[in-house]
Amino acid sequence: MKVGQANSTDVRQAEASRLSTETSLQDLLQQTHELENSLSTLIGRTPGNIERGKLDQQTFPQELSVGVPLSLLATRPDVRSAEASLEQAFYATHVARSAFYPSITLSGTAGWTNSGGSSIVNPGAWLLQAIGSLVQPLFNRGANRANLKIAQAQQEEALTTYRQTLLDAGGEVNNALTQWQTARKKIELENEQIDQLQSTLRSTELLMQHGTVNYLEILVARRSLLSARLNLVADRYAEIEGVINLYHALGGGVS
Repeated sequence: MKVGQANSTDVRQAEASRLSTETSLQDLLQQTHELENSLSTLIGRTPGNIERGKLDQQTFPQELSVGVPLSLLATRPDVRSAEASLEQAFYATHVARSAFYPSITLSGTAGWTNSGGSSIVNPGAWLLQAIGSLVQPLFNRGANRANLKIAQAQQEEALTTYRQTLLDAGGEVNNALTQWQTARKKIELENEQIDQLQSTLRSTELLMQHGTVNYLEILVARRSLLSARLNLVADRYAEIEGVINLYHALGGGVS
């Protein structure tokens, strides 16, 4: 095969790759329109185009605190729910333990009075009733002990759930921070890569003008530059997504 024929074949292959890319672009445009229609329906407006800015125009924090105080997790709904369950289990244990003791209040200065503060006409009869109240928890000790064990087990379960909820919340926060940090580092490297590829493309175009290289090498250089720019856009999106994920992981707020 002659050199001219080889170059012509390479150019046709490059053209086929371009057409394939444009086909993929049509799929992306379709997905964009469908998403716009879904968002329009969600906010109660007629489906149609949604005006929006460019990715580079989006402003997000340039620095985030690596150490996130544990108190910030208290705003998460799952953490608040687990904390409420723990409080409920704690008070249930307290009630079960108090069942071992009679609900009688003795007062040395008020004389013989009942729980309402009224004087007792027949202290003897009341004393027999009081003794029954004193020994009742003893006769019911088996049931009280079982209730106490159940309450203690439920409290331990609630405590374990609360701890696990905090661990899961902390893991989500750490993942969001890691995503943001990784994307920032990749963006820095990709910007340097794009600068190098742009310089390579300019050099290749100059060499072609002097007949040293063919047009295929320019196509390869342009394709490499395009691929690097696409990677930069993807990582820029990952950076923004990391900030949003951190916002959600902290229960709707980030400081």
